[in-house]
Amino acid sequence: MPYVQAQTFFDEEYPAHEMHYYWKSLHVPALGDEVIDLIVDHALRQPSSHSTTDIWPIGGAVRQFGDDTSAYYGRQAAYLVNPEANWRAAQHDAANVAWVRTFIDALAAHSDGSRYLNFAGFQEEGESMMRRGYGPHYDRLVELKRKYDPDNVFQLNPNVPPA
Repeated sequence: MPYVQAQTFFDEEYPAHEMHYYWKSLHVPALGDEVIDLIVDHALRQPSSHSTTDIWPIGGAVRQFGDDTSAYYGRQAAYLVNPEANWRAAQHDAANVAWVRTFIDALAAHSDGSRYLNFAGFQEEGESMMRRGYGPHYDRLVELKRKYDPDNVFQLNPNVPPA
């Protein structure tokens, strides 16, 4: 299957220019009662019926490799919790963004701070988000960026700038 075709799989579920999106995530070591209660509480307060709270188990092939084999930092967690705000009208931007931020802030006490950077919100935390997202791999990535992309040409995604 061509890559461009694979990139269209979620177009129907997430239509461009019809919805607004704001997603963040945090890894958690377990889904104990306190975390489940927190998830339920915040899910019940989502301002849009289009929003979801996704819980991704971390296991399988992700755990078959050691931490030093890639830039991904999250193998130490059991789950990734991803509040996903999806809404239609711009006048609801503030309420939906606040819902995700409040949810993530409450969840932070149950996390090591690591996250999946495809769910990075507006990347408003800057370098601190990147450091938490890549964990102990961050400094190595800065060195690689300095070596292979010193002019920071590849900067459209959550980016590790060349120091």
